[in-house]
Parts: sequence; C-alpha cells; structure tokens
Amino acid sequence: MILALDKAVSPAQADGFSLVELMTAVFILTVGLLAAAQLLTITMKLDALARSKSTATLAAQNELDRLTDLFRRNPMAEELDIGTHQAAELTVIRNPLTQNLQNRYKITWIVDGIPDPRMEIELPGRIVSVRATPMLTESVENTNPFLNKAVTLNAVIIPEQ
Repeated sequence: MILALDKAVSPAQADGFSLVELMTAVFILTVGLLAAAQLLTITMKLDALARSKSTATLAAQNELDRLTDLFRRNPMAEELDIGTHQAAELTVIRNPLTQNLQNRYKITWIVDGIPDPRMEIELPGRIVSVRATPMLTESVENTNPFLNKAVTLNAVIIPEQ
C-alpha cells in the first residue's frame, strides 16, 4: 500500500524546536556545566588539603619517632627537657616520583612530665606533643584553609621495661 501526502506542510506546522525552547535548553545546560565545574574545583581543593594533611602527619610522625628513639637512648637529652622546642630547619616534603616540592613544615614540640596525683612520685616518662605547621617561607605560615592544615600528634613515651 502506498501512501501519498495530499497536503503540503506549512512552516508553522513543521515539527521542531522553537527559539524559546532552544534558549531554555541552552540555559539549563549552562547552569549544569557551571555546577559541574564548581564541583571539580572544590574536589581539587579538597584533594590538595588531604595531601597536605597526610604529608603534615608524616612529618610530625617522623619527628615523634625520632624523639621516641632519642628518649630510649638518652632520656636526659636536651631535646626532651620539659618545655617547648623547635627544629632547627624546616622539614621539606618532596614528591617521591618527580622530586617536586610538595610542602614545607615548621616542626615544634612540647615536652611535659606525666602527671601523678601523688606529689612525692615522679613518673619516668614524658608526654610529647608534636606540631607540623605548613610554611610558605622560613617565617611565614601557609594559612590557606583549603590547601594547608597544621597537624598535632600526641604521645606518651615511657622507658622500655
């Protein structure tokens, strides 16, 4: 069976999109793409923050391990005296693959005695609190909230029995 079109279709009756429909679709697409771009930006910033926190934790943990080892070898070392101490130079973290600088940290630590409610007894250990603070230069902290975060680790160090 062959069908024939008897009527010609006028331009007003043609199927398709009007200019208003097309502009509405473009507007919705634009809003969606802008939202996706904003999400990508936030994701990249959060990734940088996570990397900074993990490298700061690594730097603080390395210092805490060094102090623990020092305490086990020499509990009377000057670096373990009660009070606040600071590393002589900044700790630099580099990318292991490219050797590019990832961050630099000022390492400080506070050493305190172990409190005991009995006044006449002094416990033989130390409480150590190590802080890794991101730095732009030797004296300027890197305080960008989405890119850097200072990390503090605490430990109780006691002599081996």
